[in-house]
Amino acid sequence: MRAVRFFLAMVVCGVLLVFFGGKGLITAVLPAQYIYADDCDWTKLKSGQRVVVDFDFVLEPFEETTEDGKSVSSIYTVPDLRQADDGMIYMTHFMGVVVNAKDYSQYDRLVDDSWAWWDMEYDQLGERGTISFEGSFRKMKKNEQEFLHDYLKDAGYSDSEIDEMIIPLVMVRSQSFLTNVLMFVGGIVLTLIGVVPALISFIKKRG
Repeated sequence: MRAVRFFLAMVVCGVLLVFFGGKGLITAVLPAQYIYADDCDWTKLKSGQRVVVDFDFVLEPFEETTEDGKSVSSIYTVPDLRQADDGMIYMTHFMGVVVNAKDYSQYDRLVDDSWAWWDMEYDQLGERGTISFEGSFRKMKKNEQEFLHDYLKDAGYSDSEIDEMIIPLVMVRSQSFLTNVLMFVGGIVLTLIGVVPALISFIKKRG
């Protein structure tokens, strides 16, 4: 019986690897959304869509995840910059991007550069460097929306403005194509290795 449970556990692990590896492969071949394109309407973006972008304007994180008292990731604020007819540039929408702790320094630098550009300390947005990103959108969790709401509230926006400005999506960096392939193939192999002995053992016990 223990052997059957062991092989069934292998099957479950294999199926999970196939699912997540396959999901990653499907996402990798989907058409990419470039959020800085003039014709990109942030209100029509959806969870699961692939996103490719060179970040040139990012603001402070509004959420942080910790483990054993150490910060492991944060969600930085990504505004949608649009130029009005009067020539002024406005932040019209906001979403988030998940950043691992090892990348904090480059995103913090970009936050400083973003505010410096906003305060007209230099002319060309992104001239001090950008951050390349490829991943997908996921739905923003309820508590994440609340944290973003509080961040924008502290920035001086009204509740009604915030309700219109928040895009409840978070960008998450994708695993490499090779990693997804290895997960998918490895999952199939693990499933087969688990299924065959489990069936044989089950048939023997019934016999």
